[in-house]
Amino acid sequence: MTVQHRLDQLRESAPGCTLAAFGDISSGLILRSSSDRPRPRELLDSLCEDAIRCFALADQHPRPEGADPNVYGASVISFTARRSHLFVRHDTETGDVICTVIEQAQPIDPVLRAARETAEKISEDST
Repeated sequence: MTVQHRLDQLRESAPGCTLAAFGDISSGLILRSSSDRPRPRELLDSLCEDAIRCFALADQHPRPEGADPNVYGASVISFTARRSHLFVRHDTETGDVICTVIEQAQPIDPVLRAARETAEKISEDST
């Protein structure tokens, strides 16, 4: 299954998710995206910049005692007045990231679970 198909599935299955993208935070590029409407490249670039900034902040803080090292720091959420951005890495060592935009006031957990599954599947597909 292609990355594009996995992103389409994520966006279509996650309530309120209007954009799902796959990027590389080490290069700062969104490589593929799935959206409910055309999105300008500038929006995708700013989404990747937000992911880089959020993970950099998360990585500055020590992992809390007892936190699972495979989970803590693998996902972050950025909130704005109108939407939420959810960023998920398969693990904390990879530069690959799933970026999602949730436009409506929706529960984050279903999108988080779907994004984690998508990140895991894309990682498995590439090995």
